[in-house]
Amino acid sequence: MTLGLLSLLLIVCLVMAFAAKHQARVIIGERLLDLSREVTEWRDNYKQLRENMDSGSLAKTRMLARIIQYDPAILKNETRLKELAAALNVDSICVSDGEGVLIASSEPGFLGFRMDSTEQSEVFMPAVRDKAFELVQDPQERGIDHLIVQYAGVARLDEPGIVQIAYESDNVFNYSDIELMRGIMQSLPIGKSGRFLILEDGDDPVVFASGDPSENGLRLSELGFRRDPVLPDSVFIRGKPYFCERVQIPDEPRRVLAVMPKPEVFAARNRAMVFILGIYLVFFALFFFMLEHLIRRTVTDGFYEVNRALDKIIAGDLTQTVNVRNNPEFLALSDGINTMVSGLKKNLTDSRRRVKRENELAKSIQKTLIPAPGRLFPEFPRIDFASASVLAAHKGSDILETFVTDAGRPGFVMAEAIGDSVSACLSMMKFRAIFQPCVASASDPLDMLNRGMVLFKDEKVFRKQFLSIFVGFFDPEDRRLDFVNAGFYPPFVRRSGGEFEHLRASTGTVFTTSRPVEFRQESITFGPGDEFFACSNGVFSHRDREGQLFTKKMLLNALGASKADSAQALLADVAAAVRGFSGELPPDDDVIMAAFRMNV
Repeated sequence: MTLGLLSLLLIVCLVMAFAAKHQARVIIGERLLDLSREVTEWRDNYKQLRENMDSGSLAKTRMLARIIQYDPAILKNETRLKELAAALNVDSICVSDGEGVLIASSEPGFLGFRMDSTEQSEVFMPAVRDKAFELVQDPQERGIDHLIVQYAGVARLDEPGIVQIAYESDNVFNYSDIELMRGIMQSLPIGKSGRFLILEDGDDPVVFASGDPSENGLRLSELGFRRDPVLPDSVFIRGKPYFCERVQIPDEPRRVLAVMPKPEVFAARNRAMVFILGIYLVFFALFFFMLEHLIRRTVTDGFYEVNRALDKIIAGDLTQTVNVRNNPEFLALSDGINTMVSGLKKNLTDSRRRVKRENELAKSIQKTLIPAPGRLFPEFPRIDFASASVLAAHKGSDILETFVTDAGRPGFVMAEAIGDSVSACLSMMKFRAIFQPCVASASDPLDMLNRGMVLFKDEKVFRKQFLSIFVGFFDPEDRRLDFVNAGFYPPFVRRSGGEFEHLRASTGTVFTTSRPVEFRQESITFGPGDEFFACSNGVFSHRDREGQLFTKKMLLNALGASKADSAQALLADVAAAVRGFSGELPPDDDVIMAAFRMNV
């Protein structure tokens, strides 16, 4: 009998070990699909983002070439070139003659540099001969000083030559492959404590990326990695046994391993072995006190019937009931299981209802990111303030929030996020939730942002998310607006009886926690009848049927043509001008607009 037990345990152990490995491979395969989908989606989104940014860089470079065509004298004025670079929000401007020699630049040290003298700059030389030439380089070392930059260039329109703009390393938007892999794999564990490892080739490979951040950058020898000499699918890492499977991520040339701790892989088998041994001991003890037929009648048959019902319940059939009434014990067990299943059905129904309510609540919260159109701050008659918005279908997330501080100062926040609608909207909701406690006690915009940065310090979502923010606090008595512009599109101001002009103030640095950011507060005083207009970049994402974009000049024309006597009417005139330009075509990005008129 003992030999039979040992044989049974050995067979069950082998069968369940095979099943456990098969299940581990299934789990790894499912997680690998998630990993592959995440990597592919990130690379596609990054490619689309780079295409959009490259398109914007070419648009700025074409605009610069057009400006030079109409006003070539600007090439001899270094101050105007620097102002133009600031207006285009680029780090430098370079213009060459027909020989590829730089004759004008916002960086005086570049004058006289020959474009054909370095491999990096020589690729722009075809622009001297080809008026249709356009190129946006990948970020790389600049030939003149070896700084990491990204150049965009087109041919000059007035005469042979090259027109270029450049973004330096701090402004080049570029995520590295290592950040992608490490970030994604850390968020996709295998089971409870398994993980993927991507290895660089070599005799002693380096861990390129791992689900355990402490292993990143270490060699396998430093992790104590060694294979089991008996079992080919077993390895040891830091002295612990792991089940190991080699897998492949699409378009990933590096070697990828999936590892799961053996105690986790074989946990079900071990529990089953203990369970089987326990059942055997129970039956072995009962053998000496009860007759075999009594056991079969009162225990075995009922036990199998309960198990069959439980198997169906575990498989998801919650209509199954257990009705074994051979003895009081099975009667209590059946009633207990039936009560448990009934409670489980009720909990599942309640969970579905709760999820539905949460989804409806999420939709309503999203709508609160932007206030309803119309006049705001009615309690401050001196400030005629209004807002308007247009939401895009697939991209971007903007916010406009108004408030009154504990000190009685009205203010507003305008912000937009870089990213698709889902991730950007979630970022905006978190931004709004964290910044709301900072508003009431803040003394001015700079104080509000600095308080917020302290709260955002531990928020991982903003380490790879960039926000453009404009914060303004009014002083109605002095007709003064204190503001901080953190990368937001510069607003427009019209003095009473004059024309709308860009507010001459710093655009500042975009909001992020990936590096230290310093904000600069500025102030502007308004007179009676003065007007203010601000909008997000989404205004300039409108296109007509020929694909032409709505421009800053068109916006200035719309503002100048408006004869509105209120902020709300001014926004309506601008919205009408934009709709007249694009027709029924929706914008590619969210649009928020705010305006105010300072009353007497």
